[in-house]
Amino acid sequence: MQRFKINTSLSYLVGVSGGPDSMFMLNELIKMNVKDLVVCHVNYKFRNDSDNDQKIVEKFCEKNNLKLEKLVIEQDYSLLKENFESWARKIRYDFFVEVSKKHNIKNVLIAHNRNDLVETFLLQQERKSYVKHYGLNKTSMYKDLIIVRPMLNILKSEILVALKEEKVAYAVDSTNEDIKYKRNKIRAELSENSFNKIEKEINLLNSELEKISLQVDWYVNNNMSADELKINKNLQEKNLEFIQRTIYKWLEILKKDFIIQNRRNKTIFEIAKNIKVSEKVFWEINIGDFSIIKDYENLFLIKTEIIQPKTFVINSKQDLYLAEEFINWLDLVNAIKRNKENYPYVITNDFLKYKIDTYTFGKKTNRYLIDKKIRYKNRMLKAVVYSKRAMKILNTIK
Repeated sequence: MQRFKINTSLSYLVGVSGGPDSMFMLNELIKMNVKDLVVCHVNYKFRNDSDNDQKIVEKFCEKNNLKLEKLVIEQDYSLLKENFESWARKIRYDFFVEVSKKHNIKNVLIAHNRNDLVETFLLQQERKSYVKHYGLNKTSMYKDLIIVRPMLNILKSEILVALKEEKVAYAVDSTNEDIKYKRNKIRAELSENSFNKIEKEINLLNSELEKISLQVDWYVNNNMSADELKINKNLQEKNLEFIQRTIYKWLEILKKDFIIQNRRNKTIFEIAKNIKVSEKVFWEINIGDFSIIKDYENLFLIKTEIIQPKTFVINSKQDLYLAEEFINWLDLVNAIKRNKENYPYVITNDFLKYKIDTYTFGKKTNRYLIDKKIRYKNRMLKAVVYSKRAMKILNTIK
Protein backbone atom coordinates (compact mmCIF):
# COMPACT_ATOMS: atom_id res chain seq x y z
CA MET A 1 0.00 0.00 0.00
CA GLN A 2 1.33 3.44 -1.02
CA ARG A 3 1.18 5.61 2.10
CA PHE A 4 1.73 8.97 0.39
CA LYS A 5 1.83 10.35 -3.15
CA ILE A 6 4.65 11.97 -5.08
CA ASN A 7 5.58 12.15 -8.73
CA THR A 8 7.86 9.11 -8.96
CA SER A 9 9.31 10.23 -12.29
CA LEU A 10 11.06 13.24 -10.71
CA SER A 11 14.44 13.46 -8.98
CA TYR A 12 14.54 14.29 -5.28
CA LEU A 13 16.86 15.27 -2.50
CA VAL A 14 15.68 13.61 0.71
CA GLY A 15 16.33 15.20 4.10
CA VAL A 16 17.13 12.28 6.43
CA SER A 17 18.09 12.84 10.07
CA GLY A 18 18.03 9.16 11.01
CA GLY A 19 14.93 9.69 13.17
CA PRO A 20 11.71 7.68 12.73
CA ASP A 21 9.91 10.09 10.39
CA SER A 22 12.69 10.47 7.82
CA MET A 23 13.66 6.78 7.94
CA PHE A 24 10.01 5.85 7.38
CA MET A 25 9.82 8.21 4.39
CA LEU A 26 13.07 6.92 2.91
CA ASN A 27 11.92 3.32 3.30
CA GLU A 28 8.62 4.14 1.58
CA LEU A 29 10.45 5.81 -1.31
CA ILE A 30 12.45 2.61 -1.84
CA LYS A 31 9.22 0.59 -1.87
CA MET A 32 7.73 3.05 -4.38
CA ASN A 33 10.76 2.45 -6.61
CA VAL A 34 11.67 6.14 -6.90
CA LYS A 35 14.84 5.93 -8.95
CA ASP A 36 16.72 9.21 -8.63
CA LEU A 37 17.23 10.00 -4.93
CA VAL A 38 20.05 11.79 -3.13
CA VAL A 39 19.93 11.43 0.64
CA CYS A 40 21.10 14.48 2.63
CA HIS A 41 22.19 14.06 6.25
CA VAL A 42 23.49 16.71 8.66
CA ASN A 43 25.32 15.61 11.80
CA TYR A 44 25.29 18.63 14.11
CA LYS A 45 27.34 16.85 16.80
CA PHE A 46 24.86 18.47 19.18
CA ARG A 47 24.18 15.28 21.14
CA ASN A 48 26.69 12.74 22.39
CA ASP A 49 24.97 10.03 20.36
CA SER A 50 24.56 11.98 17.10
CA ASP A 51 27.16 9.80 15.35
CA ASN A 52 24.78 6.89 15.82
CA ASP A 53 22.15 8.75 13.76
CA GLN A 54 24.70 9.13 10.96
CA LYS A 55 25.63 5.43 11.06
CA ILE A 56 21.97 4.41 10.75
CA VAL A 57 21.57 6.58 7.64
CA GLU A 58 24.85 5.37 6.15
CA LYS A 59 23.95 1.70 6.69
CA PHE A 60 20.51 2.12 5.11
CA CYS A 61 21.93 3.95 2.09
CA GLU A 62 24.65 1.37 1.59
CA LYS A 63 22.14 -1.49 1.79
CA ASN A 64 19.84 0.17 -0.77
CA ASN A 65 22.59 1.58 -3.00
CA LEU A 66 21.54 5.20 -2.42
CA LYS A 67 23.62 8.31 -3.00
CA LEU A 68 24.42 10.01 0.31
CA GLU A 69 25.63 13.56 0.92
CA LYS A 70 26.77 14.30 4.49
CA LEU A 71 27.58 17.48 6.37
CA VAL A 72 29.35 17.10 9.72
CA ILE A 73 29.29 20.25 11.84
CA GLU A 74 32.14 21.25 14.11
CA GLN A 75 30.70 23.91 16.38
CA ASP A 76 31.33 25.04 19.94
CA TYR A 77 27.70 25.31 21.03
CA SER A 78 28.61 27.24 24.15
CA LEU A 79 29.46 30.11 21.78
CA LEU A 80 26.22 29.91 19.79
CA LYS A 81 24.25 33.07 20.56
CA GLU A 82 21.13 32.37 18.49
CA ASN A 83 18.34 29.85 18.84
CA PHE A 84 19.73 26.39 18.00
CA GLU A 85 16.68 25.22 16.04
CA SER A 86 16.66 28.32 13.81
CA TRP A 87 20.42 28.15 13.33
CA ALA A 88 20.31 24.42 12.54
CA ARG A 89 17.47 24.90 10.06
CA LYS A 90 19.46 27.49 8.11
CA ILE A 91 22.54 25.24 8.11
CA ARG A 92 20.43 22.30 6.91
CA TYR A 93 18.57 24.14 4.17
CA ASP A 94 21.67 25.91 2.88
CA PHE A 95 23.27 22.46 2.67
CA PHE A 96 20.29 21.31 0.59
CA VAL A 97 20.91 24.28 -1.74
CA GLU A 98 24.56 23.28 -2.11
CA VAL A 99 23.68 19.64 -2.87
CA SER A 100 20.93 20.79 -5.24
CA LYS A 101 23.47 22.66 -7.36
CA LYS A 102 25.84 19.70 -7.36
CA HIS A 103 23.22 17.20 -8.54
CA ASN A 104 20.93 19.61 -10.41
CA ILE A 105 17.88 18.59 -8.36
CA LYS A 106 15.36 21.22 -7.27
CA ASN A 107 12.88 19.13 -5.23
CA VAL A 108 13.54 18.33 -1.57
CA LEU A 109 11.42 15.87 0.41
CA ILE A 110 10.98 16.65 4.11
CA ALA A 111 9.43 14.10 6.50
CA HIS A 112 7.03 16.32 8.44
CA ASN A 113 3.95 14.35 9.48
CA ARG A 114 0.40 15.11 10.61
CA ASN A 115 1.49 15.55 14.24
CA ASP A 116 4.10 18.10 13.15
CA LEU A 117 1.41 20.05 11.30
CA VAL A 118 -0.82 20.29 14.39
CA GLU A 119 2.09 21.00 16.76
CA THR A 120 3.34 23.77 14.48
CA PHE A 121 -0.08 25.41 14.44
CA LEU A 122 -0.38 25.31 18.24
CA LEU A 123 3.12 26.74 18.54
CA GLN A 124 2.18 29.54 16.12
CA GLN A 125 -0.88 30.33 18.24
CA GLU A 126 1.11 30.38 21.47
CA ARG A 127 3.79 32.63 20.03
CA LYS A 128 1.26 34.76 18.14
CA SER A 129 3.59 34.41 15.18
CA TYR A 130 3.23 36.12 11.85
CA VAL A 131 2.77 33.18 9.43
CA LYS A 132 2.48 32.70 5.69
CA HIS A 133 0.48 29.54 6.31
CA TYR A 134 -1.10 28.06 9.42
CA GLY A 135 0.37 24.69 10.30
CA LEU A 136 2.60 23.34 7.54
CA ASN A 137 2.21 23.76 3.80
CA LYS A 138 2.59 20.75 1.55
CA THR A 139 4.95 22.74 -0.67
CA SER A 140 7.02 25.85 -0.06
CA MET A 141 10.15 27.52 -1.39
CA TYR A 142 13.61 28.07 0.07
CA LYS A 143 15.74 30.18 -2.25
CA ASP A 144 15.42 28.19 -5.52
CA LEU A 145 14.46 24.91 -3.85
CA ILE A 146 10.97 23.40 -3.90
CA ILE A 147 10.31 21.96 -0.45
CA VAL A 148 7.81 19.08 -0.52
CA ARG A 149 6.19 17.59 2.60
CA PRO A 150 4.32 14.51 1.34
CA MET A 151 3.54 12.96 4.75
CA LEU A 152 1.23 15.57 6.32
CA ASN A 153 -1.64 13.07 6.27
CA ILE A 154 0.25 10.39 8.27
CA LEU A 155 0.10 10.12 12.06
CA LYS A 156 3.22 9.60 14.13
CA SER A 157 1.65 6.51 15.69
CA GLU A 158 1.21 4.99 12.22
CA ILE A 159 4.85 5.69 11.41
CA LEU A 160 6.10 3.95 14.55
CA VAL A 161 3.91 0.90 13.91
CA ALA A 162 5.16 0.62 10.31
CA LEU A 163 8.83 0.91 11.33
CA LYS A 164 8.37 -1.87 13.88
CA GLU A 165 6.55 -4.15 11.45
CA GLU A 166 9.14 -3.67 8.72
CA LYS A 167 12.12 -3.77 11.09
CA VAL A 168 13.54 -0.42 9.93
CA ALA A 169 16.18 0.94 12.30
CA TYR A 170 15.91 4.55 13.45
CA ALA A 171 17.50 6.88 15.99
CA VAL A 172 15.73 8.40 18.97
CA ASP A 173 16.53 12.04 19.68
CA SER A 174 16.66 12.33 23.47
CA THR A 175 16.13 16.12 23.31
CA ASN A 176 12.59 15.48 22.00
CA GLU A 177 11.62 14.52 25.54
CA ASP A 178 12.92 17.74 27.11
CA ILE A 179 9.84 19.85 27.89
CA LYS A 180 11.88 23.01 28.35
CA TYR A 181 11.38 23.27 24.58
CA LYS A 182 7.89 24.62 23.82
CA ARG A 183 7.23 22.20 20.98
CA ASN A 184 8.08 19.22 23.18
CA LYS A 185 5.76 20.52 25.90
CA ILE A 186 2.92 20.86 23.37
CA ARG A 187 3.68 17.36 22.04
CA ALA A 188 3.57 15.84 25.52
CA GLU A 189 0.12 17.32 26.20
CA LEU A 190 -1.36 16.55 22.78
CA SER A 191 -3.64 13.66 21.82
CA GLU A 192 -4.06 12.47 18.24
CA ASN A 193 -7.79 12.17 18.99
CA SER A 194 -8.04 15.96 18.97
CA PHE A 195 -6.49 16.41 15.52
CA ASN A 196 -9.72 16.52 13.50
CA LYS A 197 -11.08 19.44 15.49
CA ILE A 198 -7.79 21.35 15.37
CA GLU A 199 -7.38 20.75 11.63
CA LYS A 200 -10.83 22.24 10.99
CA GLU A 201 -9.66 25.42 12.72
CA ILE A 202 -6.44 25.39 10.68
CA ASN A 203 -8.39 25.05 7.42
CA LEU A 204 -10.73 27.90 8.36
CA LEU A 205 -7.87 30.24 9.20
CA ASN A 206 -5.99 29.33 6.01
CA SER A 207 -9.13 30.05 4.01
CA GLU A 208 -9.29 33.57 5.49
CA LEU A 209 -5.57 33.96 4.95
CA GLU A 210 -5.97 33.08 1.29
CA LYS A 211 -8.37 36.01 0.82
CA ILE A 212 -5.88 38.41 2.41
CA SER A 213 -3.08 36.97 0.28
CA LEU A 214 -5.03 37.74 -2.91
CA GLN A 215 -5.33 41.39 -1.85
CA VAL A 216 -1.62 41.50 -0.97
CA ASP A 217 -0.70 39.98 -4.34
CA TRP A 218 -2.79 42.59 -6.14
CA TYR A 219 -1.15 45.44 -4.28
CA VAL A 220 2.41 44.22 -4.85
CA ASN A 221 1.87 43.36 -8.52
CA ASN A 222 0.40 46.82 -9.18
CA ASN A 223 2.92 48.80 -7.14
CA MET A 224 6.28 47.34 -8.11
CA SER A 225 8.62 49.18 -10.43
CA ALA A 226 11.74 47.21 -11.26
CA ASP A 227 12.84 45.91 -7.83
CA GLU A 228 11.21 48.70 -5.82
CA LEU A 229 7.90 48.77 -3.99
CA LYS A 230 5.76 51.89 -4.12
CA ILE A 231 4.39 53.02 -0.77
CA ASN A 232 1.11 54.86 -1.13
CA LYS A 233 -1.81 55.90 1.05
CA ASN A 234 -3.73 52.71 0.28
CA LEU A 235 -0.99 50.64 1.91
CA GLN A 236 -0.48 53.01 4.84
CA GLU A 237 -4.18 52.82 5.70
CA LYS A 238 -4.07 49.00 5.95
CA ASN A 239 -3.50 47.23 9.26
CA LEU A 240 -0.01 46.13 10.30
CA GLU A 241 -0.62 42.49 9.41
CA PHE A 242 -1.49 43.41 5.82
CA ILE A 243 1.60 45.61 5.53
CA GLN A 244 3.84 42.84 6.92
CA ARG A 245 2.43 40.38 4.39
CA THR A 246 3.03 42.92 1.63
CA ILE A 247 6.70 43.20 2.59
CA TYR A 248 7.05 39.41 2.65
CA LYS A 249 5.45 39.12 -0.78
CA TRP A 250 7.70 41.80 -2.23
CA LEU A 251 10.78 40.03 -0.87
CA GLU A 252 9.52 36.71 -2.23
CA ILE A 253 9.29 38.19 -5.72
CA LEU A 254 12.85 39.48 -5.32
CA LYS A 255 13.84 35.98 -4.10
CA LYS A 256 15.22 37.59 -0.97
CA ASP A 257 12.60 36.44 1.56
CA PHE A 258 15.25 34.20 3.13
CA ILE A 259 16.78 37.27 4.79
CA ILE A 260 13.84 37.47 7.20
CA GLN A 261 12.77 33.82 7.45
CA ASN A 262 14.95 33.10 10.46
CA ARG A 263 14.66 36.46 12.16
CA ARG A 264 12.41 37.52 15.01
CA ASN A 265 8.98 38.84 14.14
CA LYS A 266 9.90 42.26 15.50
CA THR A 267 12.07 42.94 12.43
CA ILE A 268 9.23 42.71 9.93
CA PHE A 269 6.92 44.41 12.44
CA GLU A 270 9.36 47.34 12.71
CA ILE A 271 9.40 47.74 8.91
CA ALA A 272 5.60 47.64 8.73
CA LYS A 273 5.20 50.10 11.60
CA ASN A 274 7.60 52.57 9.94
CA ILE A 275 5.61 52.35 6.71
CA LYS A 276 2.35 53.00 8.56
CA VAL A 277 3.30 55.77 11.00
CA SER A 278 6.63 57.33 10.05
CA GLU A 279 6.43 60.62 8.16
CA LYS A 280 10.15 60.61 7.36
CA VAL A 281 11.07 60.55 3.68
CA PHE A 282 14.09 58.39 4.51
CA TRP A 283 14.78 55.58 6.94
CA GLU A 284 16.97 52.49 6.86
CA ILE A 285 16.57 49.13 8.60
CA ASN A 286 19.52 46.76 8.51
CA ILE A 287 18.82 43.02 8.16
CA GLY A 288 22.07 41.08 8.25
CA ASP A 289 23.93 41.73 4.98
CA PHE A 290 21.04 43.75 3.54
CA SER A 291 19.28 47.05 4.20
CA ILE A 292 15.65 47.93 3.50
CA ILE A 293 15.41 51.63 2.77
CA LYS A 294 12.49 54.04 2.54
CA ASP A 295 13.31 56.55 -0.20
CA TYR A 296 10.51 59.11 -0.52
CA GLU A 297 7.58 56.96 -1.79
CA ASN A 298 9.70 53.94 -2.64
CA LEU A 299 11.08 50.98 -0.73
CA PHE A 300 14.22 49.27 -1.97
CA LEU A 301 16.49 46.47 -0.81
CA ILE A 302 20.24 46.62 -1.21
CA LYS A 303 23.37 44.91 0.07
CA THR A 304 24.63 47.01 2.96
CA GLU A 305 28.25 46.86 1.83
CA ILE A 306 27.36 48.58 -1.46
CA ILE A 307 26.08 51.72 0.26
CA GLN A 308 28.78 52.07 2.89
CA PRO A 309 30.04 55.70 2.99
CA LYS A 310 33.39 56.11 1.27
CA THR A 311 35.52 59.25 1.06
CA PHE A 312 38.76 59.84 -0.86
CA VAL A 313 41.01 62.87 -1.08
CA ILE A 314 42.35 63.38 -4.62
CA ASN A 315 45.67 65.19 -4.37
CA SER A 316 46.89 64.64 -7.94
CA LYS A 317 46.10 63.00 -11.27
CA GLN A 318 47.63 59.79 -9.93
CA ASP A 319 44.77 59.54 -7.40
CA LEU A 320 41.98 59.71 -9.99
CA TYR A 321 41.71 55.91 -10.13
CA LEU A 322 39.95 56.12 -6.72
CA ALA A 323 36.90 57.58 -8.47
CA GLU A 324 36.30 54.12 -9.99
CA GLU A 325 34.90 53.01 -6.61
CA PHE A 326 31.63 54.70 -7.65
CA ILE A 327 29.22 53.98 -10.50
CA ASN A 328 29.38 57.62 -11.71
CA TRP A 329 33.20 57.72 -11.77
CA LEU A 330 33.41 59.16 -15.30
CA ASP A 331 31.18 62.08 -14.30
CA LEU A 332 33.50 62.77 -11.34
CA VAL A 333 36.68 62.70 -13.42
CA ASN A 334 35.17 64.97 -16.08
CA ALA A 335 34.08 67.46 -13.38
CA ILE A 336 37.66 67.63 -12.11
CA LYS A 337 38.96 68.20 -15.64
CA ARG A 338 36.44 70.99 -16.23
CA ASN A 339 37.72 72.58 -13.04
CA LYS A 340 41.20 72.57 -14.63
CA GLU A 341 42.47 69.98 -12.14
CA ASN A 342 42.92 72.48 -9.34
CA TYR A 343 43.78 69.89 -6.67
CA PRO A 344 43.00 68.81 -3.96
CA TYR A 345 39.45 67.44 -4.33
CA VAL A 346 37.23 65.26 -2.19
CA ILE A 347 35.17 62.41 -3.68
CA THR A 348 32.51 60.97 -1.38
CA ASN A 349 29.07 59.38 -1.13
CA ASP A 350 28.81 60.26 2.58
CA PHE A 351 25.76 62.45 1.99
CA LEU A 352 25.01 62.91 5.69
CA LYS A 353 28.32 64.77 5.99
CA TYR A 354 28.75 66.47 2.64
CA LYS A 355 25.23 67.94 2.66
CA ILE A 356 26.23 69.99 5.71
CA ASP A 357 29.79 70.90 4.67
CA THR A 358 29.37 71.87 1.02
CA TYR A 359 27.58 74.21 -1.37
CA THR A 360 25.72 73.55 -4.63
CA PHE A 361 24.65 76.31 -6.99
CA GLY A 362 25.25 78.93 -4.32
CA LYS A 363 23.18 77.26 -1.58
CA LYS A 364 23.87 74.73 1.14
CA THR A 365 23.86 71.28 -0.41
CA ASN A 366 21.32 70.08 2.15
CA ARG A 367 18.86 72.70 0.90
CA TYR A 368 19.57 71.76 -2.72
CA LEU A 369 18.94 68.04 -2.01
CA ILE A 370 15.63 68.85 -0.33
CA ASP A 371 14.46 71.27 -3.03
CA LYS A 372 15.31 68.89 -5.87
CA LYS A 373 14.08 65.80 -3.98
CA ILE A 374 17.23 63.94 -4.89
CA ARG A 375 16.63 60.26 -4.21
CA TYR A 376 18.53 58.72 -1.33
CA LYS A 377 19.38 55.73 -3.48
CA ASN A 378 21.30 58.02 -5.81
CA ARG A 379 22.99 59.77 -2.90
CA MET A 380 24.22 56.40 -1.60
CA LEU A 381 25.33 54.88 -4.88
CA LYS A 382 26.65 57.97 -6.64
CA ALA A 383 29.42 60.19 -5.30
CA VAL A 384 30.00 63.92 -5.46
CA VAL A 385 33.28 65.70 -6.01
CA TYR A 386 34.08 69.04 -4.47
CA SER A 387 37.02 71.38 -4.16
CA LYS A 388 38.66 70.98 -0.79
CA ARG A 389 39.34 74.72 -0.73
CA ALA A 390 36.02 76.16 -1.96
CA MET A 391 33.80 73.31 -0.63
CA LYS A 392 31.77 73.64 -3.83
CA ILE A 393 30.31 70.53 -5.46
CA LEU A 394 31.42 70.33 -9.09
CA ASN A 395 29.27 67.59 -10.59
CA THR A 396 25.53 67.64 -11.04
CA ILE A 397 23.64 65.77 -8.31
CA LYS A 398 20.69 63.92 -9.82
